[in-house]
Amino acid sequence: MLKIEAVEKLAGRILRCDEPSDELGISSYTILRELIEKGDKEEALKLLDYVQHEFKWLHDVYTDWTYTDLDYIAETYGEEEIPKILRYVKNKLDLLAYKGYGKIEAVDVLRMFAEGMRAHRCGPGEIGTHTITEEKDRYVMSFDPCGSGGRMRRIGQLDGIPPRTGDPINLGVTKKAYTWSWGFKEVPYYCLHCSVWHEIMPIEKTGVPVKITAYNPDPEAPCVWYIYKDPQAIPEEFYTRIGFKKPKKAGDPAEKLPE
Repeated sequence: MLKIEAVEKLAGRILRCDEPSDELGISSYTILRELIEKGDKEEALKLLDYVQHEFKWLHDVYTDWTYTDLDYIAETYGEEEIPKILRYVKNKLDLLAYKGYGKIEAVDVLRMFAEGMRAHRCGPGEIGTHTITEEKDRYVMSFDPCGSGGRMRRIGQLDGIPPRTGDPINLGVTKKAYTWSWGFKEVPYYCLHCSVWHEIMPIEKTGVPVKITAYNPDPEAPCVWYIYKDPQAIPEEFYTRIGFKKPKKAGDPAEKLPE
């Protein structure tokens, strides 16, 4: 019997409280399909609302885990090690995915990131909704907040957890401004994978960033990304801020600027 309750002893966390011998081990997806097929709208909607809570805990733990790992590396070995570990991770992940970067149309890059950020629980209510607008030369994606770094910089909308950069957890931010932190200091270590993975490493490989983050120091501001339709339309400033000179023509390698 499907039973969804807030468990007070777990800080009010919402759980499926089915009997252990009943449906507790059956996926919510399976039960939701069965409810829809039976036409049980009320139970289906109740379970659909619960699914947001079901995914939230594991999603948040893994982003917090990643951020905490980066914080440990920075505290133990120095924050200059952060881009090195991010490069190592991205090179491993590229063996499994991301193989089309530099070869697919901008609109398909947009669709891929839109899928990822829906799954990343962006936006109000943490249900994955974000804003996409098309301009003459680019697509603009806006997340209020982004479902990982942006969310961790704010008080949790659903759970009330304080920002991870504040008390009691106090996870790290850059102590200095670097090219790999878009020229800003006090950037959360977690957020830096957007710079290293989607701008610096693709530029080194193809001369073009995959997408551009318009980082905002204000945690209450939306996170904004740009995906340019034509690489030649990317302004020079988006290269120089991360330590590169924009190639003169498409296909040319990007020149690294002196440190």
